[in-house]
Amino acid sequence: MQQRRFLVIGLGRFGSAVAVGLSKSGCEVVAVDHLMEYVEAVKDRVAYAIQLDATNTDALRSIDARSCEAAIIAMGGDFEASVMSVVALKDAGVLRVIARARDGRQARVLRAVGAAEVLEVESEVGRQLAERLFQRSDSKPGA
Repeated sequence: MQQRRFLVIGLGRFGSAVAVGLSKSGCEVVAVDHLMEYVEAVKDRVAYAIQLDATNTDALRSIDARSCEAAIIAMGGDFEASVMSVVALKDAGVLRVIARARDGRQARVLRAVGAAEVLEVESEVGRQLAERLFQRSDSKPGA
């Protein structure tokens, strides 16, 4: 069976957690950031860690981005770079692009330019916490 391959763009807290988590699960991970300090922080925990401009289609082609099952855009601070990365990934032939958004408006834009899936991380974690807290209080007698 062929090893699953993923591209993670943006190696801050969220992106590095995704990259390392996929790697620990046995996936081949190509981790990319434009800042070398973030690349250095994950280089020993993933298959490939590369300093790269993910808004550049030719740079993405040079790492064979289209061979990845999915590309995850984990950047949280630079929305324009996220949008441009979605476009560059689609131009490079990546079929499944998953992008991070801060709010519903950003999510709509990312979908409009080609993201197959959009994560609103803060909202999703908040909903999960509420659900977990509700389930705990619901299962305790006298709660």
